[in-house]
Amino acid sequence: MDNATQETNETIDMKDVADSAIEEIQAGVIIQGEIVTIDAGYAYVNVGAKTDGRIPIEEFDQKPEIGLIVHVMLHTGRMIDGMYQFSKNSAEAELRWKDFIRRYREGGDKIQGKIARSINKGKLIDCGGISAFLPFSLTADLKNIKESPDEYQFKIKSVDQKKRSIVVSRKDYLDEEIEARWDNFTAKYKTGDVVRGEGVKYVEFGIFVRVEGLDALLHRNDMSWKKVFKQRKILKLGKEHDFKILDINRKERRISLGLKQLTEDPWLKIHDTYKVGDTIAGRVVTRTKHGTFVEFDEGLEGFIHNSELSWSKSGTGVNDVLAKGETYEFMILDINQEEKKLSLGYKQLRPNPWETIDERFPVGSILRKKIKKIVSFGMFVEIEECIDGLVHISDVSWEDVPRNLSEMYKVGDEVEFTILEINKSEMKIACGIKQLVRSPWEKIKEKYPPRTRVTGVVSGITPFGLFVKLAEDVEGLAHISEVSRKRIEKLEDYYHIGEEVTAVVLDVDVEKKRVSLSIKAYEMVAEKEELENIMKGSKPSKVVLGDIVNFNLENK
Repeated sequence: MDNATQETNETIDMKDVADSAIEEIQAGVIIQGEIVTIDAGYAYVNVGAKTDGRIPIEEFDQKPEIGLIVHVMLHTGRMIDGMYQFSKNSAEAELRWKDFIRRYREGGDKIQGKIARSINKGKLIDCGGISAFLPFSLTADLKNIKESPDEYQFKIKSVDQKKRSIVVSRKDYLDEEIEARWDNFTAKYKTGDVVRGEGVKYVEFGIFVRVEGLDALLHRNDMSWKKVFKQRKILKLGKEHDFKILDINRKERRISLGLKQLTEDPWLKIHDTYKVGDTIAGRVVTRTKHGTFVEFDEGLEGFIHNSELSWSKSGTGVNDVLAKGETYEFMILDINQEEKKLSLGYKQLRPNPWETIDERFPVGSILRKKIKKIVSFGMFVEIEECIDGLVHISDVSWEDVPRNLSEMYKVGDEVEFTILEINKSEMKIACGIKQLVRSPWEKIKEKYPPRTRVTGVVSGITPFGLFVKLAEDVEGLAHISEVSRKRIEKLEDYYHIGEEVTAVVLDVDVEKKRVSLSIKAYEMVAEKEELENIMKGSKPSKVVLGDIVNFNLENK
């Protein structure tokens, strides 16, 4: 606390005036006077001197009454119009200053005031007629307030009596107040106690709660035993509630509160009440992209994944099965007490249509059903409710290059197809459209049985053989090993594109859509036939070994 300097001014009251007339009035001295008359510009006051004085009328908040006793101060000993010039405001300001100094000397280090205005380095505070300076660095919660009619408490930092300046701090005042609240709180409560408070602010990770004038945190993890909830439904702002004190950190000024700790953790005895396979009733509380949270007991929730909603493999959404807020029956599939997770099933309480699917739709069945979904690799068709089949793009048409399915079909169209395969364990059904008509390659196989002689033109030459274009846009392959009995390194040296060749059909593979040809076999057959013709055209007595040798030499 600063030492105040000795005051030199004295106050003369009306008792002194009554006892003796003032011979001389000194400037700066506060004296009492009585208002004796008033005109438009001044209030005239008798201070007991030989000459009256006057006070400017604007120094009064309202027109004064005759006989009113007021404190006045003489600014200067020089008279104007033969009268002393007094100031009521200066006298009152001086009295206020003296009263402030008195209280300050007695240990009063707090002061109350209003924010008058902001200046270059801080704010001016009006403390009941005494001006104080509040530096920006000490404004604390008042930093963004330029002026206010509300009064705030401050701590007096310093007083310069000579300059009559006061420096105050809002920050120091609040620090002391908070420290006092902490002293009170730690003396009154300990960890584990129940305390009453009210929510003041929602944050992403929880709620700030005002307790005994201090801000404590109720973390989201300590609000409810539930996994998913809305904190605004757990605790309303401004509403008082009981909380359990989880931790008090005086050094870091942190108080952690718990709400769910007021009740026993329902997961501790979960196995006493529920078993895997049990059927329970639960209310749908939250729906997510992957599944649904179901509340089946106070503080207990289970999760049902979308895959457990329906026996359908087409991705049934929760909106198609469960309505928020409604109650349904579910089967408990798994209980993980350590992780506090409970898995539920909905489809398990309904007959599994896959168990008898092959009885209702045996392989080879022909159906006419609607298209449910078209994808890049095929389209899903509805076999029956909750069961879809897949027509793979390769089973749509016998064409080598399937057309764009979206151009050929629309969702909702009815198509005819046959069941190709049923996989119960994976809940998959393969369907086909092209299988409803005969494959064009079966016709080709009938037309070109093995050993059939065909004539075509070379359409492609590769290191592994010749591609030969036959009639009706059928292309066959003569492997390099089937081109000639001679060893050929480069087919290009013997054949060219467009050259006509004759070959023998070795095989037609319907599944692989492939015709295997052999030029070598044709040459061997043709050679044999020519030899037979020679033998038939000659008499037995005239056929000699030389004829046969000459024939072989000519064909080499």
